[in-house]
Amino acid sequence: MAGLDGGPLVVGVDLGGTKILAGVVSADNRILGRGKRTTPAKDGGPAILQAMTECVDEALVQAGVSRDAIAAGGIGSPGPLDVHTGVILFSANLNVKNYPIGPELAAVLDAPVVVRNDVRVGGYGEFVLGAGRGYRNVISAFVGTGIGGCIIVDGRIVTGSTENAGEIGHIIIKAGGPKCGCGQRGCMEALSSKTAIAGRVAKAVKKKTPTVLGAKMARKGGRLKSGDLAEAVADNDSVAVREVRRAAHFLGLGLGGLVNVLGPEIVIIGGGVAQALGDSWLDLVRVSARRQILTDPEGKIQIVRASLGDDAAVLGAALMARESLLQS
Repeated sequence: MAGLDGGPLVVGVDLGGTKILAGVVSADNRILGRGKRTTPAKDGGPAILQAMTECVDEALVQAGVSRDAIAAGGIGSPGPLDVHTGVILFSANLNVKNYPIGPELAAVLDAPVVVRNDVRVGGYGEFVLGAGRGYRNVISAFVGTGIGGCIIVDGRIVTGSTENAGEIGHIIIKAGGPKCGCGQRGCMEALSSKTAIAGRVAKAVKKKTPTVLGAKMARKGGRLKSGDLAEAVADNDSVAVREVRRAAHFLGLGLGGLVNVLGPEIVIIGGGVAQALGDSWLDLVRVSARRQILTDPEGKIQIVRASLGDDAAVLGAALMARESLLQS
């Protein structure tokens, strides 16, 4: 079955550490149906595949099409990955190792499925359809459960010799700093992600520092929602304000260093934290980054929020699926 403009339909899937999103996407890059599930991150590959399948089926129902209407699929997944075989080698935020998520979903859909890094596909979506349109040199950073990046130079995604380059969240920002899910210490992700902020808030609660976030996190099994964090900042909760400022500072340090190395035209910041905290948080990141940037004395390089929201990775995965389908 073709889309409304006659082109084939594809499915884009965003596999995150917290949630799975899926979309049925037409050839003119419109999302015709959506699905959403909580990621069973601790339960292993088969449980994740089951949730992903339910998510895709929900999107298909909403779009009014069946599985056999889908010509190809794309998955944006945490890595490192083997992109040639569609295997998740391991992940800091998912309890999987050497899991063939691409072949498994391909069997469900009876269609080819490409697997790429989740933030790479989000960055590609922003590059083609969002805040990066019209630029050739872009750094994208997505701040959520973890931190990932997409580096585009002269219009091409930088993946390096291993196809896994671009893991900006695991640049060491503070030597000997807090432990990261990857096993190292002082990574940008361990200092500036939502997980990092939640960890520091939990320590404040343990020390009996007054904060409205203590009760909210207790009700949610210790999890910190970006919306709850944003509300606490808006209410001038001292712990929330302090930890958000700290996280923004370290994020700016890392991004400023990358700007010095790569000299992009634009830096795009997305993810759940960026969406929830908005422009005031982005201003904190900008200030920190500008202090680091030596290679842009006239301030020409823009630092902006992503424009596609939760659709970035779904659309990026669909774009990559369609390109792979056309190439084959």
